[in-house]
Amino acid sequence: MFGCVITICTNMRKKLLCFVLLIACFHALVVSCGKSDVKLPPDTTKTDPTTSTSDTAIVNLFNKAPVIVWIEAAANFSRLGTADKMAATFQKIADMGAKGIVLDVKGIPGLVSYNSQIAQQLKTWNGYTQADGFDYLQSAITEAKKKGLKVFVSMSVFAEGMNYYGVKYGKVFNDPSFSAIQSQVMTAMGTVQNITDVYSYGMLNPLQPLAQSYELSLIKEVVTNYNIDGFVLDYCRFYDICADFSDYTLAKFKDWAGLSSVKATDIVQSWTTSNGSVVPNVTGSQYKKWLEFRAQTIHDFVSKTRDAIKAIKPHLAFCSYSGAWYDSYYNVGVNWASKTYDPSSEFSWATSTYKNTGYAELLDMFMTGNYTPALNGAGWWTVQGQIDGANRVLKNANIHYGAIDIGNTSWSDLSNMKNAIVMLLQQTKGVMLFDLVHIDDPTANQFNKQLYDDVKSAISQGLAGK
Repeated sequence: MFGCVITICTNMRKKLLCFVLLIACFHALVVSCGKSDVKLPPDTTKTDPTTSTSDTAIVNLFNKAPVIVWIEAAANFSRLGTADKMAATFQKIADMGAKGIVLDVKGIPGLVSYNSQIAQQLKTWNGYTQADGFDYLQSAITEAKKKGLKVFVSMSVFAEGMNYYGVKYGKVFNDPSFSAIQSQVMTAMGTVQNITDVYSYGMLNPLQPLAQSYELSLIKEVVTNYNIDGFVLDYCRFYDICADFSDYTLAKFKDWAGLSSVKATDIVQSWTTSNGSVVPNVTGSQYKKWLEFRAQTIHDFVSKTRDAIKAIKPHLAFCSYSGAWYDSYYNVGVNWASKTYDPSSEFSWATSTYKNTGYAELLDMFMTGNYTPALNGAGWWTVQGQIDGANRVLKNANIHYGAIDIGNTSWSDLSNMKNAIVMLLQQTKGVMLFDLVHIDDPTANQFNKQLYDDVKSAISQGLAGK
């Protein structure tokens, strides 16, 4: 979620694009903001594993943590730069009524916030440097547990680079093997370019075996070495609908779909720009199968990740975050629905077999970003509509939490924000609050004050109605 922590951005379907705005105004604001090939066709001889609804330990975990605060790494880097600072901040979080935190330990630059033998660590940011020997994650676990807070960690999975005012962080810039597998994006003119030639950040092609094996190695490292309560996938997706159009991906799609040949124009004939994003103008004959292929790619990686985590710690909660707007989330190659839900009955973009890419059953807990100030009404852009839609497509396959973006949503007033928290607490299993910086830093929300007391009153009201 690195890309939109501070910059006000109401169109959250383009969350990564908010990062460009963040870079442009960063000086005026506080930072917030392998070797085997992948098998794409679904394995019809197996079904997805039984999820958390039958794992008593995981059910109990979430019963005890209905309110969780997300803590993005860079935005809170100096705020949580010592154990003492963590102790003081976590006490305020606990006093507010939260029962858990999601600690971001790998953001868009690909640097990690724990002692890693694999990845470069984030040790200095925006002029602040952590003390030698300071283990950010271990210190956070220790201090959070003292306050009775459950600790989840998240990673921006396929994000591996950022060009920050000419300083290029991450493996897509400093490792040729990763530069070679960065996402290839289509431009509005119909040309294919490296993502880093177009945008200020770098994402890997999720289909590439090296990308998958590297990200899995980081996930297994942190799950093995730290006493956490759960792991959360973030940015486990393609960049957007314009990715990935590399020769590698086209060749894999050809084989998967059983085609004798395929060109990019067989998928999308022409492109245009809408709301700052490159989107299809005229689609081709293979477009719908292409969408299924991309969703199958992400499904299979999520399945691999679950298997890897459960092999290490069987009762560790396996979670994910995605935007709540299911109707258009196919743009990033994600089908977060249950396999028992058939989107082709509702949406023209889905094939009859798209339902096989649903990965809800793979997750113990799933957070939807309900990032809109409109509370009531139907459709995918009101909180009520998103709750109803999620219930329809998830079919109770996992534990569902709603989420609000406190600092990037244009609330009509404080009551609007508080009512969103109450609604999600009362109609889902819990709520995730994004982000700590928006609660703690008066300059990082539209109300120009710390929001602990306001959030506390909303939590109390929401829990009273459960």
